[in-house]
Amino acid sequence: MKALVVHGGCDEGFLPDEEKRARLSGVRDAFQEGLLILKEMDSALDAVEHVIKNLEDNPHFDAGVIGSFSNMIGEIEMDAAIMDSNESAGGVIRIRNIAHPISVARKVMEEMPHLLLCGKGAEIFARISGFREISPEEQHGNVDQREITKLPEEFRNFILEYTERLKEHKLFSTVGAVAIDSKGYIVAGTSTGGIAKAFPGRVGDSAIIGAGTFATFYGGSSATGIGEGIIRVGVTRKVVDMVENGTPIQEACSKVVDICSRRGFPCGVIALDRDGNAGISHNGHFMPTLSIKLD
Repeated sequence: MKALVVHGGCDEGFLPDEEKRARLSGVRDAFQEGLLILKEMDSALDAVEHVIKNLEDNPHFDAGVIGSFSNMIGEIEMDAAIMDSNESAGGVIRIRNIAHPISVARKVMEEMPHLLLCGKGAEIFARISGFREISPEEQHGNVDQREITKLPEEFRNFILEYTERLKEHKLFSTVGAVAIDSKGYIVAGTSTGGIAKAFPGRVGDSAIIGAGTFATFYGGSSATGIGEGIIRVGVTRKVVDMVENGTPIQEACSKVVDICSRRGFPCGVIALDRDGNAGISHNGHFMPTLSIKLD
């Protein structure tokens, strides 16, 4: 038995039909690549990594340097994590100029004694590990730096205005995948560029183990939505813990998303249990997903 489930982010706001079609097509292409790897190589780890790499290269998704939202000073800071059913995990936070953060996260999991690397340290590790860098000239994003260089006495008003502007952000095209191979090995991964025009240094849920990404012997899960809310709820850990305690996978996903709805923030979640059953739930307007179970 093998299984794969993929998501392309939970959007709360309006998306033109053309953009919806582009995202559905992108998820389909990445899904097919992951499925081929799962069939031919029987590796959940390789399947999840390649699905997410494919989506990181797609400009329609908020992941990788091609499609990620830039922060308020025009920089792209990306987060990614990967975790397996042996509870090994690796992640990168606020990494810049690297084409595939998910691959760096896998390298952290496999080679480092640490779980997470952040900022310059993550970039140094990626560089010495041979990962391809993308020059700032090849990236998008150009926001007036004066936006954050307020005088100290103006800073409180600036934060209040910034907080209000964040409420207008309703597009969350974070990407994620969960797979199980014939050996029963489960892997979950998530990658994001965060929210548009975020304050520099802001960290969301994607690379936080138990929030945006989680896996154990009982199942794996990836989340998307408002990162601060997902971290507070512990979305992916809660899904997998419910499955461990006997809740069917779809019911677990739906119940956790209901919790998020009651707390007033958008969230989407995908998951697989150890029998290859998929759960998918979201409270947004649109979340492209695909799943399959091969007996």
